[in-house]
Amino acid sequence: MAESATRLRADARRNREQIIIAAREVFLEQGIHASLEEIARRAGVNIATLYRRFPDRHTLVQHVAMENMALVGEELDRATAEHPDAWGALAQLIRRMVDLRVGGFMPVLASGLEEDMRGEGGVLKVRRNQLFERMEQLVSTAQQEGQLRQGVTPIDIMLGVIKLSRPLPVIGAELNGLLIDQQLELFLGGLHAVALDASEPLRRQRMTLDELDRYLKRAE
Repeated sequence: MAESATRLRADARRNREQIIIAAREVFLEQGIHASLEEIARRAGVNIATLYRRFPDRHTLVQHVAMENMALVGEELDRATAEHPDAWGALAQLIRRMVDLRVGGFMPVLASGLEEDMRGEGGVLKVRRNQLFERMEQLVSTAQQEGQLRQGVTPIDIMLGVIKLSRPLPVIGAELNGLLIDQQLELFLGGLHAVALDASEPLRRQRMTLDELDRYLKRAE
């Protein structure tokens, strides 16, 4: 009996993971109003199994967003553990977020999570803000070490990752991959103070996190 229960829990966990992975793919391709039946099909489960794990679309979108933030947190942990300097960690984090297309999910998920981001007590907003604070600390340390250009903010980096994570639809995957790699290196070169005058800040009005939320909402 215990072995059977353990196997059922393992199957349930695997089904949940497969649904989240499939939802990430389908939402990125088709938006958050994509067919839940298509998500179930790609996950290799029936639609009833999907609804047992996620009773409605909004719940699924919430969990995809939470997994997305958890993924960024894991990559941030890994980058800071592998690099003693803040710039090395930041550059690795940016590369990984682009590779994983993490930035592509922010505009896609934004319209479905508007209510979740209101107020101060929502779990999604709290976790997003905690992650943002860690990014702020990493950015500040890289600037203090003279490696990151003064005036650069986490918002600049997040927007750069969003742009780099969205391939051009009119060209093939191979050329898109090549162009993204090239643009990523140009982006990192523009951030790296060693290649620039570190005392020369960016000259423009800074965007806040709330302003970014409003822009992402309008994009839908």
